[in-house]
Amino acid sequence: MATAARRKIIRQVGLIAVGCLLYALAYNLFLDPFKISPGGVSGLAMVIGHLTGFPAGISIILMNVPLLILAFLKLGANFIIGTAIATVLSSLLIDLTAWMPTPVGDPMLAAVCGGVLIGAGLGFILRMGATTGGTDIVSKLLQVARPHLKMGQIVMVVDGAIVCLSSIVFRDFSLVVYALIGLTLCGKVMNAILYGFDIATLTYIISDRYREIGDALQEQLGRGITYLEAQGGYTLSPKKVVVCAVKRGQVSALRGIIESIDPNAFLIVTEGHQIFGDGFNSN
Repeated sequence: MATAARRKIIRQVGLIAVGCLLYALAYNLFLDPFKISPGGVSGLAMVIGHLTGFPAGISIILMNVPLLILAFLKLGANFIIGTAIATVLSSLLIDLTAWMPTPVGDPMLAAVCGGVLIGAGLGFILRMGATTGGTDIVSKLLQVARPHLKMGQIVMVVDGAIVCLSSIVFRDFSLVVYALIGLTLCGKVMNAILYGFDIATLTYIISDRYREIGDALQEQLGRGITYLEAQGGYTLSPKKVVVCAVKRGQVSALRGIIESIDPNAFLIVTEGHQIFGDGFNSN
């Protein structure tokens, strides 16, 4: 049991270290040479570094210290242990790899490569339950103070403000475009690592002919279905909801089946991440 726990800790620390290295390489090889802000505390550190020559890694640590202390007081030790490790390690690696020259000469290519690499790094770090501090801590603290706010929205506002600040300081509006490209790719890659590439589609079908629809989906698409008990909000009459998870490529066929049986059926289609079971992920 102790050996298994030790292996788990080693794996977690190892993946956090890999994520921190990827983050640092993305910063120094692609983003910093072209002044493309990654947002957050790292983006502020980039501005400070270009204006004063102060090492970015040290700036990141100094700016995160009060945030980590505040997070410890408000959120407890469990939240900040992994974050503190990832913050310090990624900051040190940023300064240790600062000498490395960029392998590209085009800012668009740099934004793409930097976004992909930093997204991969953050994906590994977040998958192990840690963060790189900065914006994530601020967002979490604001969410605790204002529970109605969504964390994703807070991160977007804070990162957007820092990206805009960078473009103003460097007097180049095109940096906003490059930064947005990088942040978009970063989010896509990060989500792929966190949730997997095999994104399925989850559908909810409300129809009086639910049994025919359910049988047709099982026979023609080879997908399992589930019937949920529901109640109409206006008539208060009992209803059945057909729930069916399908691959993305089967959505069009699913709609065709439903429309052929009941054109008036109510259909809700959503993305399903990490669906496990027959026909989907097995681990």
